[in-house]
Amino acid sequence: MNPQDLMLNFVSLYKKPFSAEVAASLTGLTRSDTESIIQELLQNQTIKQISQSENIYVKNQRYNAVVGYNQKGSWRFDPSAASSLLDLLETQSYNSIRTISSDFGRSRQWVFVYLEALASIGIIGVKGYAYCVITRENLNQVGSIIKPGIVADLRIKLIENNQKIQAEIKKKAHSEYRKRQEQAWKERKAKMEARKLEYLEKQRKKEEALVRKQENITKYFSKR
Repeated sequence: MNPQDLMLNFVSLYKKPFSAEVAASLTGLTRSDTESIIQELLQNQTIKQISQSENIYVKNQRYNAVVGYNQKGSWRFDPSAASSLLDLLETQSYNSIRTISSDFGRSRQWVFVYLEALASIGIIGVKGYAYCVITRENLNQVGSIIKPGIVADLRIKLIENNQKIQAEIKKKAHSEYRKRQEQAWKERKAKMEARKLEYLEKQRKKEEALVRKQENITKYFSKR
């Protein structure tokens, strides 16, 4: 199997976004061969780049043409573009429309409208403090249902989750601080006990020496 066939096999089987490093490590090809073939695959539209700021790629999904359901004014939704947005969300934890817009190379309004459309049909949600992809089923129906305010609801969940996460972090940090304080106190107490025992041992030896001295003096005078 030649390098091109290896890459085509990899692209057809690998369902996640990938970089040249990932492709090279999984195919066994050199980095230069991988990057060269990636450029060919981009040109023939076998794959596409999903991030404008990073070299991350996915297989070029084939969806129906752009569709409009008159649910969002004159907006017409592209399932392929929506899929690319989902691919980007799976590359890292995003919680800001501004950041998504910057990395995806689309306006904040576009990102907001597509997030709204995707959330409205249950494709995206929130996990922890980031947007997450729940499913890709019915992606062709993007834009068929629009629930006004759903993005605001997701942002509220993001804030609430973040508050919970921060509270857990503070609680854990406080617990670890108390453990360190308790451990430090135990160590100080142990040192104090050791010093006390050392002092008592020295005093005992002094008293024993004093007793022996007194006994020697008594013996000396008793002989005379």
